[in-house]
Amino acid sequence: MQILDICTVLLYIDMKNINWKAYISVIGAMVFWSLSFIWSKQALEHYGPLTVLFSRLVLASVALLSVSRLLGKLNIIAKKDWKYFLMLSFFEPFLYFIGETFGLQRVSPTIASVIVSTIPLFLPIVGYYIFKEKFTFFKVFGTVLSFVGVILVIIDYNMDLNADFWGVLLLFIAVFSGVAYTTLVHRLSDNYNSFTIVGWQSVIGAISFMPLFLFFEMEETIHTGFVWESVLPILKLGLFASIFAFVLYTYSIKELGVTKAGVFSNVIPVFVSIISFFLFSERLLIINYFGIFIVVGGLYVSQVKRKGGVMS
Repeated sequence: MQILDICTVLLYIDMKNINWKAYISVIGAMVFWSLSFIWSKQALEHYGPLTVLFSRLVLASVALLSVSRLLGKLNIIAKKDWKYFLMLSFFEPFLYFIGETFGLQRVSPTIASVIVSTIPLFLPIVGYYIFKEKFTFFKVFGTVLSFVGVILVIIDYNMDLNADFWGVLLLFIAVFSGVAYTTLVHRLSDNYNSFTIVGWQSVIGAISFMPLFLFFEMEETIHTGFVWESVLPILKLGLFASIFAFVLYTYSIKELGVTKAGVFSNVIPVFVSIISFFLFSERLLIINYFGIFIVVGGLYVSQVKRKGGVMS
């Protein structure tokens, strides 16, 4: 392909056909999930990870199912699909939250968010082999480019990145759970709305965490008592990270597809870095700002289309 042709494609996006609702939804989901790294770290200051997970899921289940019933948004699940809902809930929230929350006990929110942002690197493969989505040059190049930007956001001039090995391992468990979750959501979103999918995954997730919480942490939690500094973050996790974010993301997957929606996970560490700057006065280096620019550029490239079809 000639260089001029590549530049022409990069500068062209069919603005008339952009699904703004879907893009606003996926960006909103990423903002809430970015904040969840901060809220989880705050909640873990006084409560154990199982307490945090069980509490946020109980809150999400009660709130979302109640609202869904009142609004008439709760679909009836076919018997043949219950196995997919069970698998969905196993990967996320159960396995994903275990990896992310326990991992956050060992690494910083920014490093955790960077590891989680590797999810889109695996989604084009899943989208191609399972859903027959086009494995285009721009999807792949944009995804890789944005991840390179993510790395630049969290390193210093000496290229140092220190992280606990077990914390990283736990977070990669979350990564592969997130890939499986996205795949299953894509399958279910054709027949069920976001409220139904997120509502039932929260209920099943809460039930899964209940015996672990009762056996390992209930006594310690009772002894700790009510600590508002950690209770408030749990409330935020339950409402914003476990409800709104999943509803918005599920909708965006249905509208944009697995790869296009998933690549937006790369902006999470960017948001986390910015939020940490304002909340904790963390100063970003010039290389970090350059990384933010690269992330945004990669997202732009991954969404590029050309008149007459997608350039592959």
